[in-house]
Amino acid sequence: MQRAGQHLGVTPIQLLVLKTLRSKPQMSLSELAECLFVGPSTASGIVERMVKANLVSRERPENDRRSISLRLTPEGEALWLQIDERRKMMLEPLNELGEEDLNDLLRIHGRIVHILHKAREENKDE
Repeated sequence: MQRAGQHLGVTPIQLLVLKTLRSKPQMSLSELAECLFVGPSTASGIVERMVKANLVSRERPENDRRSISLRLTPEGEALWLQIDERRKMMLEPLNELGEEDLNDLLRIHGRIVHILHKAREENKDE
């Protein structure tokens, strides 16, 4: 993903913002910061640059005028689709892997995700 994003001038953290907001539009800044594992001020700076680049918009929900929700602009959505298409092209050679190899890869990936989530939850308690 990073290589696909770099080709289009997107930094790795901006790529994560695009991916996160695509999967969960109307996210608050604090929710985004938590998803990115950064502080609110860092997330605010990233979002500010992306707003200026017309990739992200800030909106005030009708039911809560004090909060701000973030979403991709049409330009941000189009950029994400370009990056995703480029990523798919770059991964095309992996189709040569057999079903057994893919199942092993998915099993290991699932285990890694489980371990990281468990560690994250344990660190929240500290």
